[in-house]
Amino acid sequence: MQRSKHWGIAALFVTLTAASAMTWAAALPAGYRLAQTLATEQGSQLQILEDQRISAQMHKDSWGSGLDEDSFDEPGDLVDNPLLEAQVRLVSAADQVIAQQDLGYPLAEVSEAPLKGLPEPVYFLSIDMTAPMGTYSGPATQMLLPAKQQLTPLSFTGADGKSQPLTLAHTGKADWQVATPANGGPDELLQVSSFMDGDGEDDFTTRYQTYRYVDGQWQVASSQKKGYWDMEDEFPSREAFP
Repeated sequence: MQRSKHWGIAALFVTLTAASAMTWAAALPAGYRLAQTLATEQGSQLQILEDQRISAQMHKDSWGSGLDEDSFDEPGDLVDNPLLEAQVRLVSAADQVIAQQDLGYPLAEVSEAPLKGLPEPVYFLSIDMTAPMGTYSGPATQMLLPAKQQLTPLSFTGADGKSQPLTLAHTGKADWQVATPANGGPDELLQVSSFMDGDGEDDFTTRYQTYRYVDGQWQVASSQKKGYWDMEDEFPSREAFP
């Protein structure tokens, strides 16, 4: 009887411990709301967590234009309690947090990347870096491969042979698109960006970059020419990119 009693206590302890762990795994950090959940093909979930003071409608209205004090009912609260950074986390089918990352800015989104020809599903992680003023900031998009790299962004190899995170900019003077090669193969990513390149107000250069998936890694080809491009212009034709 005594042994049975001890086993009963042990079993109860294990049950309570498991329940406690599950509660911890499912809980959100203090001050956050679950802003988005995206199921992956592996059965896990990509989740975006945002400050609980940012409603879903506020997120939608502020995306790409920047959050300001007028967006909040009590803007004075932001002085003493600044907005929390958005977080992305990867959660297993058993509701356990596999990986979690602070994103540096309050707004973020995830989506399945509509890229054909890749060996495994890739996901876009977009972080809204829009500043209150200026045309050189906006949402920045990276690519995630949860099945292999969890939340580590995919990288590309530059002409110098160095590897760096592949980041796509959408600003007043930069934009990107997915393109399907005419001769077949995996989809490509086209990035156009314009920047000042001289002392004069009209001294601008426009850069054209093509990211390609070749032999198991992303590579970039780049060209540029004098001239100005911004979001009011049509996206350049495919022939403009290397």
